[in-house]
Amino acid sequence: MTHDSSAGPCIHAEIAPKLNFACHQSAFPFLRRLQVENGAEETFLENVQVHLLADPGFLKPKTWHLDRIPPQGSVTVSDRDVQLDGRFLLGLTEAMRGTVTLRAEAGGEVLAESTHDVELLAHNEWGGAGFMPELLAAFCVPNDRAVDRILRDAADVLRRAGKSDAIDGYQAGSRARVWEIASAIYAAIANLGLAYALPPTSFERDGQKIRLPGQILDGGVGTCLDTTLLFAAALEQAGLNPVIALPEGHAVVGVWLQPEDLTAIVIDEAETLRKREQLQELIFIETTAVTHHPAVSFTQATRAASRTLAPENDASFCAAVDIRRA
Repeated sequence: MTHDSSAGPCIHAEIAPKLNFACHQSAFPFLRRLQVENGAEETFLENVQVHLLADPGFLKPKTWHLDRIPPQGSVTVSDRDVQLDGRFLLGLTEAMRGTVTLRAEAGGEVLAESTHDVELLAHNEWGGAGFMPELLAAFCVPNDRAVDRILRDAADVLRRAGKSDAIDGYQAGSRARVWEIASAIYAAIANLGLAYALPPTSFERDGQKIRLPGQILDGGVGTCLDTTLLFAAALEQAGLNPVIALPEGHAVVGVWLQPEDLTAIVIDEAETLRKREQLQELIFIETTAVTHHPAVSFTQATRAASRTLAPENDASFCAAVDIRRA
C-alpha cells in the first residue's frame, strides 16, 4: 500500500504524564485522546492497525483496527480503555520513567509512530493537583486499623467531657454535635504526640509520597498532607464528610457540619469554601497544630486553617477535593 510521504500519516495522542497504583484502582483515564490523521492529498489509508506498547510493561498492549482514512481526513478512536498492570504498579517503591509507543502500520509497513514519557510513581505516591487532584481521595483510608484506635480515643474524650460517646456522624442533626465529634478526633490525634515532617517543595502541585495512618502512628511523624489525610480518614469513618484544601505549599482538612458536599469533586477557588464557612456549613482544621507541644486548642486550629484560606492567598490557592464525592 502506498501513501504520500510528503504529507504522511500522523498520530495525535494525549496521555497522562503520571501514573500510580491508585490510577489502576479508580479507572483513571490514561489515554485521553487518540487520533490518526491522513495528510496525503489523494491516497486512502486502508486496514490500518494502531499498536499501543509500554516499556516497562505497566500496561497491557492493545491494537486498534481502522478500516479506512480518507485523504486529508482523520479517525478519532473512541475506545480508549487501556488495561493497567496493577501488580506492576503496586510493586513500585520508587518512581521510575516509562515510555508509551503508539505505532500505526498497514501492510507490514510502519506509517507513523509517536512516543510519550510517563512518570511511574511509587504505589504510595500521589501525583499532585497539577495532574491527578481527585486521586488524593484514594489515600484517605478510613478502614485502616489505626483509624479505629483514634475513634476509640475520641469516644473516651467525649465521655470524659460528659458528652455522648457515640461516634454517630450526622445522626443528631446538629452542627454543634458535629463540632464536638471533630473536636474529640482532634484531641485524640493531638494526644498521639506526633512530630511534624517538612513536605517536599510544591508538593500540592507536583505530589509526594504519603504516609498512611498506620505508618504515621508507628513512626510518630507526618507532613501536613499526611496529617490532613489522617484527619480525613478519621472524619469519614466517623460518618462525616471531609474536604481537603490545598493552599500553596500546605494542606488543611475541612468537615461539613451538615450532610453536604461540594458541587464538584475538585474545585480550584477558595472563595467557594469561604462562603460555606461563613454560612457555618463547613469548618477547616489546621492539622499540623496537633504536632505542637502542647497542642493548640481545637478552636485555635480552626482559626489558623481559616487564615490560610484568606482572600489575599487566592492567587496561589491550588485546589480542594471533596472526599465523599470522589
